[in-house]
Amino acid sequence: MIFMLHDFEEIIAVEKWATRTERKIISNNKWLNKKIWQFWNVNSYSFAKRDVFIFLTMSIITFIKIQNLESSWSSILYLSFLIFVLIHNVAHVLQTLLLKTYTPGLVTAILLVTPYTIYLLNRVTS
Repeated sequence: MIFMLHDFEEIIAVEKWATRTERKIISNNKWLNKKIWQFWNVNSYSFAKRDVFIFLTMSIITFIKIQNLESSWSSILYLSFLIFVLIHNVAHVLQTLLLKTYTPGLVTAILLVTPYTIYLLNRVTS
């Protein structure tokens, strides 16, 4: 549920954000900023398709972990996914710092997803 709230923030904000920030990012003329722009410059439908794939992957990994609670391989798979989520959240912060503007998903990445992911990491590793 927490991850879906994050996805909703991204989906809802992406088009308006792209329209509002395009000139600022493109005129900056930095290679990395343009790469970030290419990732975010999509409509909500296209972005939602990405998020559906991530949601399905997350659901399958979580289901596998629940079905194999004592298995070390399922723990490694689940830990890998949680580490990926943390890296994804760090990417939101870094993109915001590089572009010097809010990026879609930043608020929920910081306030919801990161604390919850750290909680899950602690639960899985203890």
